[in-house]
Amino acid sequence: MSRLFGRIFQLAYVVEDIDAAITHWTGTMGVGPFVRFPVPLAADWLEVRGRRVPADEDIFAAVAIAYSGDTMIELIQPGSAPSPYREFLAAGRRGAHHLGTYADDYDAQMAAARAAGIGVAMEGVLPMSRFAYLDTDLLWPGTMVEIIEATPEMHAYFGAIQAAARSWDGKTPEQAI
Repeated sequence: MSRLFGRIFQLAYVVEDIDAAITHWTGTMGVGPFVRFPVPLAADWLEVRGRRVPADEDIFAAVAIAYSGDTMIELIQPGSAPSPYREFLAAGRRGAHHLGTYADDYDAQMAAARAAGIGVAMEGVLPMSRFAYLDTDLLWPGTMVEIIEATPEMHAYFGAIQAAARSWDGKTPEQAI
């Protein structure tokens, strides 16, 4: 557990082709089924590097998650709009982009990050929770941290996806939840 940011529960990968990534994770790694999020994400608001992003801006081309035990695997295929995901690919990086953590006190943890001089790459409010990507990767590329507000709705939704992984037959790469 991170003493600063909460319990790490997620490994997130930025990919150029989400279908190929799902095929790799389900076929080669044996992780699945993946659940795709509808895009565009229904964010109440979203900021990238302090700039408010219009609801119709193409930040995400596709997002899908699955579980391997207690660890969530998130796959993100960026859209064409500026984002931490686009920055990652433009820098020639591939693979693990960030670690996701549950914030038990989102406001206090965000205040502590800002007080420590850690920048915010992206922040927003989704229907189930608030989230922020912290610029913790400036000194060590590829280890950005995402703080995710731990709401009961978020735990229930992620719990349903984790239950699907426990009973997965290994054949169907994707499932709706």
